[in-house]
Amino acid sequence: MREELPITNVSLVMDRDRWTPDMTGNGALRPVVPPCARVDTERLPDGALIRIEPLRRGDRASVRGLFARLSAESRLRRFLSPMPALSERDLAFLSDVGDGTHEAMAAVDPDDGAVAGIARYVQHQGRPGVADVAVAVADEMQRCGIGSALMDRLIACALANGFHLLTATTLWENRPARALLRSMGFHATGSDGAEIELELKLDVAPPLGPGGLLAC
Repeated sequence: MREELPITNVSLVMDRDRWTPDMTGNGALRPVVPPCARVDTERLPDGALIRIEPLRRGDRASVRGLFARLSAESRLRRFLSPMPALSERDLAFLSDVGDGTHEAMAAVDPDDGAVAGIARYVQHQGRPGVADVAVAVADEMQRCGIGSALMDRLIACALANGFHLLTATTLWENRPARALLRSMGFHATGSDGAEIELELKLDVAPPLGPGGLLAC
C-alpha cells in the first residue's frame, strides 16, 4: 500500500514547468512530481513504513551513515572489493547526485530519519542512455523489501531521464542481489570470474510497483 506524504513535504523539489492542469474541487493546479524528485512512504511486506526520497546533493552524512551500518561482507558485495572505509574522494563522488546522469534514491526511517538504504545509477562514460546501477541496504534492514522499493523508484527515475539500458555487476555468491535484479527484469549478459554482469532494457521492463516487493 502506498501512502502519499503531505504536499508540503515535497514542495521544495517541485518544478513548476512540470505542473499540469488537474481540475479539482476548487479548480486549482495540482503538481506532477517526477520520479527522481518524488517523496513517498511505502509499506513494506512486514507492515513497516519506509520513506523513499532522492538523496540530496552533497549529503555526505547520509552516505557515511549507511556505510557504517554495512558489515564487511555487505561492503564487499556492494563495492566488489574490500572497503574498510570511504575516502573523501569516495564520499564526494557518492554524494555528487541530482544532475540526471547520476541519481540516487534513499530509503529513510520515517521515525528517526536514519538512512536504511541507497540505490543509484551512474551514466556509463561515453554511452548516453546507458547507466550502471547499485544498491546497498543496512544489514539489520535486509530481506524486508527495501531493496525492491528502492529499485522500483530508481528504474522509474532512469526511464524518466531518457535511459534505455541499465547494467549491473554483482558477485556470483550474492544470491539476494541476483534475485532482486531478476525480479526487476534484469538478465545475465556475461561473467568474469567471481562476478556476473546483468542488464535491463527499459522498454521491456515489467510493471513496477509496491505490490511486487521482494526480499532485498
